[in-house]
Order: sequence, then C-alpha cells, then structure tokens
Amino acid sequence: MKIIFLILVFFVLFTVCFAAQDYEYISGISVFGNINVNTKLIESTSGLAPGDIYFPENVSKAIRNIYKLGLFEKIDINKIDSEKGVEIIIKVVEYPIIQEVLITGNKKIKKETIRTEINIVKGDYWSDQRKFETRNRILSLYYDKGYRLASVSFEEQQLQSNKIGLTITINEGQKVTIKEIIFVGNSQIKDKKLRKVLKTKPRSFLRSGEFNLEKFEEDIQRVKDYYHTRGFIDATVVDWKSEYDDEGNLILDIEVYEGNQYKIGSVTVEGNYRFSDEVIQNQLKIKPDEIFNQEEFNNKLNLVHSLYYEEGYIYSAVRQDIQREGEYINIIVNISENTRARVRQIYIKGNKKTKEKVIRRQLAIIPGDYFRQSLLMQSQRNIYNLGFFEPNIGLDYQPINDEGDIDLIFLVEDKESGTANGGVSFDQRDKFVGFISLAHNNVFGNAWRIGIQWEFSGIKQNYDISFTNPYLFDTNTLLGFDVYHTKRRWEDWNYIIYRTGGGIRVGTMIPWIDYSRVTCGYSLTQKKYNIIDPEDEISNDLRKLVDQGSKLTSNIFVTLERDGRDNVFRPSAGALIRLFTELSGGPIGGSENYYKEIIQTNWYLRLFWKVALGMKWRFGYVNGFGKSDNVPPDERFYPGGTGPDGIRGYTDRSVVPSLGGGRAELICSSEITFPISGDQVIGVLFLDAGNSYNYLSEMNVQGLKKGAGIGVRIMTPMGLLGFDYAYGFDKETKDKWQTHFQFGTTF
Repeated sequence: MKIIFLILVFFVLFTVCFAAQDYEYISGISVFGNINVNTKLIESTSGLAPGDIYFPENVSKAIRNIYKLGLFEKIDINKIDSEKGVEIIIKVVEYPIIQEVLITGNKKIKKETIRTEINIVKGDYWSDQRKFETRNRILSLYYDKGYRLASVSFEEQQLQSNKIGLTITINEGQKVTIKEIIFVGNSQIKDKKLRKVLKTKPRSFLRSGEFNLEKFEEDIQRVKDYYHTRGFIDATVVDWKSEYDDEGNLILDIEVYEGNQYKIGSVTVEGNYRFSDEVIQNQLKIKPDEIFNQEEFNNKLNLVHSLYYEEGYIYSAVRQDIQREGEYINIIVNISENTRARVRQIYIKGNKKTKEKVIRRQLAIIPGDYFRQSLLMQSQRNIYNLGFFEPNIGLDYQPINDEGDIDLIFLVEDKESGTANGGVSFDQRDKFVGFISLAHNNVFGNAWRIGIQWEFSGIKQNYDISFTNPYLFDTNTLLGFDVYHTKRRWEDWNYIIYRTGGGIRVGTMIPWIDYSRVTCGYSLTQKKYNIIDPEDEISNDLRKLVDQGSKLTSNIFVTLERDGRDNVFRPSAGALIRLFTELSGGPIGGSENYYKEIIQTNWYLRLFWKVALGMKWRFGYVNGFGKSDNVPPDERFYPGGTGPDGIRGYTDRSVVPSLGGGRAELICSSEITFPISGDQVIGVLFLDAGNSYNYLSEMNVQGLKKGAGIGVRIMTPMGLLGFDYAYGFDKETKDKWQTHFQFGTTF
C-alpha cells in the first residue's frame, strides 16, 4: 500500500508541474534572403513547424540542419512574440551560383585536365570550402609537375539572381628544380654514397632536377633502409626541410641520426619443432662478426617462412628479437609454427566452357594433401598451359575448422578456344597462299582437339583433318588420328610430290618423370613423284623415285618429350626436351627404307623484369638401310627461313649441301623476348646458326651459317603472328637482309 501511495503522490506532483509550465507554441515561420533556394526546402530542413512547442535548443539544431545543405553563407533565426504565439524568422545569405567558369594562365597543363580535376560545372554553389578545395586541387596538379611556386586566384563577376561568372587565374611560375641536396648528421657514411641511394637528383646536364614529393618521401625510406643494410639498425631520418635561393631553386636539407654500427654476435632459434635448428640455420647462413644487414636478414627469414609454408604451416610466423651487446647484436629467431593446414575440398569456379574434370586432371594437389605452395604454383601453370583460360589463374582459400584445414578455390576465366579462319598468307618460298581452316582445342569442353585445313596456291594443295583426345576414357592415354592429301611443287628441285594417307597416334604420361609423355604412331602414305621439266638436270635418286610411280610408305615413330616450361605460349623458365625416332619400311613393309632421328632441347631463363632468354639446340639425322641407302628428298633436311629448321636471315629451305637436301642438320638458336604491350605484343632479338650436310661425318660447328635480327610476335584471334627482319652473315647474295612472316610458334 505504501508503494502505491508514493506512486500516486509522484503522479499528482508531475501533473501539477506540467500543468503549471507556460509553454510557447510556434504560430508561423517566415524565410527571408533566399533567392534560388526554395522556401519549403529551408522550412522542412529546419525541423521547425507551426503548432510545435518552442524550445530554444531546437533553434540551434535548425541552424545546423540548414548549414548542412551547403547552400548558405550565413543563417540567422530569430523569434517574435505575439498573442498567437512565437513567430520564427529565418534569415539566410545564399552562396552564389556559378553561371560560367573560365580558366586562364595555364600553359603547362591542359584546361580539360584542370576541369576534370576541380569538377566545377554550371549550377554549382560557390562557397569558401569549394574555393579552398579548388585551389588545392589545381596546385596539386602543378606540384606534381614540379611547379611548386604556382599560385591560384579567383575573380567573381556578379550577375543577376545571385549568380556569378567565375574566372580562375593561374600563375604557373617557373618550374622548381633541385639545386642541391645536403645531408646533416652523417659522420659514418659520406654524402656521396647517400645521394646515390636517392632517386631524387639535383639538376644537371642529363637530369631535370624535378622535385616530386611522393617520390622524395620514398627516398627518405631508402635512406633508412640503406643505413639498416650497413648495420646501423637505429638509424633514421630525423627531419627534412626545403628552402629556395634567390633564383627560386630548391635546396633540400636531410637530417639523419646514424646511431651505432652493429656486427652479428649469435643467432639462436626458438619455438621450432617441425624443423631442427640445423635446417633453419642452413637457411639463415649467418656468419658471426659480419656487419648486420637488415634487408638481407629479412630475406633469409622469408626463406625460413617459405620452408614452413611449403610444408603446410600457412599460419606460422617468423619474428626476430634483437638484443644489443656492445658493438654486437644477438638475434633470437622466434617461430610460431601453429597448426598444419590440410586441404579438405578443392573448388573450381569460372569455367563455363570446360568441364571440371579436365581442369582437375591438371591439379598437382588433391583433397587430403597437406598445403604446399609449390604444388599450387604447378597446378596454376598446368591449368594455364591447357590454353583454355586467361593468364590470371586466381587462387583463394578459406579456413574451415579449428585445426586450420582449408578449402582451396581456383578461379579461371574462359577464353576462346576455337577459330574459323580464311584468307591469304605469304612466305618467302610459297609467296601468296590461300587457306581455309577450322580448329578447336576444347571440343565439348573435353579438351578434344580437332582441325580441318585447306591450303591452296599455284604450287601446293594441302588437305588435312586431325583429331586428338588427350584423355581417352578419362585416363592419361592420348589417342589421335590424321588424314591428309598434299600436292607440293618444288621448283628449285624440279619435282612435284603427291602424298595421300593417314595415321594414328597413341600416347601416355610417364609416371616417374614429371611433365613427360611418350607417344607412338603409325602412318600409311601413298606417294608419287613427277618431274616438272624433263630437260633440266635431275639426280639419279630422284629419277628412280619417278620411275617407280605410285608407292606405299609405311612409318612408325616414337616421341619422348618432357615439357617443364613455365608457360608454353611465352616461356621464361624451364626446359623442353624432345627425342623423335622414325622408321620406314623394313619389318613394317612399304617401298621406302629409312630411319630418322631428331633430338631437340629448348631451355629458358628469366634475365630480369619480364625479359627472358631462350636457347634451342636441334640435331637431325636420316639415312637409308636395307636394299637401298637412298633417302626420299621430302624426308631430308632443308634448313633456312622459319619453322622447326629455321635459320633466319636466309630464304626457306636454302641452307642445303645440294639440291637433294641434307641427311644431317645442326641448328643453334637463341632469342631474347620482352613485352611491348602486355602478353599481346612481344619484341624479339635473335641469333640463329645452322647448316645441313650430306653425311654425318661432314658436320662442322665452325661452318654454321649465322643470322641475327629483330622481330615481333602478336597474339591474334587466329593465333600467334610473327614478323622478323634478319641479316644473313654468310649469305652469298649482296642483299643480306631477309624478311620473314610466320604463323604459330616456331622457336
């Protein structure tokens, strides 16, 4: 009862007080001073309305609300008492509206660039804040160009209805250049060495001396890092300042604190369980008493972290604890191994055309494996080398449990795998050649390859149909076939050859050798040789082939290949080794008896940035056996020009010992490639050397024909297009320069 009584007393007192309060009510709102801003907008933004109780604190809030519109230079709110209540008077002073903008005085920067930067258009309000931002943005443009003495002024021409014509006048001033850079506080390292660290340089005959603040701030960090590589681990840049001489040249003063120079005392390891102290110390390779190099030591710590990362410890941390002791520092390497990550699931996203199983075959890591960085990189490379996706093969992972296990996600982006082309190509020997081709490297998303091609000109007619399934019955077994008919006219050798036939290929991966494959094949071809001009001189071997008429050639071949290139389209690391053996006739029948051996190796090395060196060595030998030691002319070697047997600087098939071609060849080539426009346009510098011989015993390295030049490779929807301009050093003609066009990769 007592509680109820107290509540009733409180309620009565509250009611009496509330009733006794003499409230004022807003009877009306008037707005004055606005010219271009709607009155209703001001009233509604204020938050005040007729009939509301008048509170002084609401007036302050109303002023703040109206200011937030950004349209007014000044706002006053007053009240007038009346019998009806309180009349609210809102007085405003609007910012002027920009009717037009003129920019004058600019010579070094285009008006369009300035207008884009300040972003002022007709109808904007011109405020003090806008003026401040505009000046700073313009000056920033000029400062970046080195015009640090530039200034900006504004002229406002008053127009009707509180509108203005705005003129922005720029005084560019002279370009500020650095006259001198002075170091203060350095006694251990001379000014000359410190200046070499800076990318900001004083003006000289070969340098502009331009000052860029962002670049200079990076230089300040370079000075610190340089000291740290020399054992001054406490060194820092205390301050820097700039001043101008009477001619407006810039003088930079950099004050440094060097501290003491330290040598390495001892290095100990703590927290390691997965790897022994000896293994980690082998990564660090620290020599006591040597000057401590922080940058070099950080790189060695990264090697330790990579060691753990490769074993799946992706949550590991490697830190250093430095303890000073006189002129020495003792380093404790603290390792937090944390949990080892195992791959639970692997997801593939972005593949719209290629079946997932095709991509999964390229994965070097599978669910259940421990995380390994090397296997991920190998998987990315394998997927890209399929040729079905853009180069940016993405990778992400998601932790899935408290044990640190993860799900891997490979992100791919499809690119076109099929082409339908028709047109005219040109090469040195065949001149203009018409062609129609259909090709697809990923039929039905199964990585099946199919090609149909017809080439035609006055000297050749080629029909070729091929199909390859690299994963027969979802295994690593390759199965392919070819059907072809060719007619080729060789004017220089005075004969025409007709070839009609087909072949089958079977291959598989070699499980104990990475990136390797063995392929075996058989082909059966009907050949016929005709003489073009019976009056011209022809060899006895060719005469026998013509007299035999049509004949069958039965061939088997074996190819062993290991392709460890990082990128089959533009390699910069790794190697390609290929061994080819072919046998015709003998135990497999046919009218021609010969064997052919080709050994080729390509290796690649990244020199710097995206510049790469490629080297190719190719050796070939063919010889007859059995009843005849004759080798058909179309199976011999004809180096020169472009292609697998290319020697640039010479016409196609021109580097031969006789009209019948060579039975042996040796070719050495080198290329330096560099990007011109991403991976789409590549520049090439090359040096080729090679020759062919009648017999293996004639082979002489000193007699190689040499050529060198420059070229370009362009990736087009039809494939890789190449243009080379080469000089043949041993060419017998006066004009030693040769132009080469090519399709596809021939190096």
